[in-house]
Amino acid sequence: MEPLTIIKIILGILLVLVGVTSAYLGIRKNPNYWLNRFFALFFTFASLGFFGFVLYHLILNSAVWVIRIMITTNFLLNLCLACLLMTEFILEYSEKSAMTPKYLLITLGLYLSSILGYFIWFPTVDEDNYAIGEINTHTKPILLIYVSIYRLAIAFYVLIKFIILVKKAQDVRVRKQLRFFMIGMIFIIIGIALFLFGNIAGNIGIILEIVGQISLNIGMIEMLQGFLVKEDR
Repeated sequence: MEPLTIIKIILGILLVLVGVTSAYLGIRKNPNYWLNRFFALFFTFASLGFFGFVLYHLILNSAVWVIRIMITTNFLLNLCLACLLMTEFILEYSEKSAMTPKYLLITLGLYLSSILGYFIWFPTVDEDNYAIGEINTHTKPILLIYVSIYRLAIAFYVLIKFIILVKKAQDVRVRKQLRFFMIGMIFIIIGIALFLFGNIAGNIGIILEIVGQISLNIGMIEMLQGFLVKEDR
């Protein structure tokens, strides 16, 4: 296995650990509040997605299973962003308003549109690289672009809303939390963008993906810190 692939796997495992920790701390603080539930689901689905990412990079004897797990991974990562969108709706419009068919259907519709293409354009594995133990998947450019737009659009939307909410927040603790979430979103956007460029950049693509994973790790850790902000005494 190539050294850079090993680095990708290690960083993927770290993302799983950070996500699981964040999900636990988020739901523990208030398990009955849908904001905490959706944040926990965001981290949980992100963890599962990167667990799948790690898993399919370890399968060296079945290209079919690589693709199956890769597609499932993308479903989970897109779902985690749908949960993130719901957190913003709750923060902006209140739990009662956000948990209505209007916002739930908007989120569901966007999510379904992001996974539909995988049933039309099936990803493939680079057979030459796979034969020497390097896993490289290829997604149709039109699908890759659409999924990336879905992810970046939600991430940018949530970031902008966090910036607005930081300016409006009166409570010091809430303002600190939102700042951590805002910084986390910036790193997550950078990570998503680097993964997109990594898929189309040819030989340097794996380097961009590794830097993207590092950025995602930083982003999730920043968001975790938002949950750890304590009440001012």
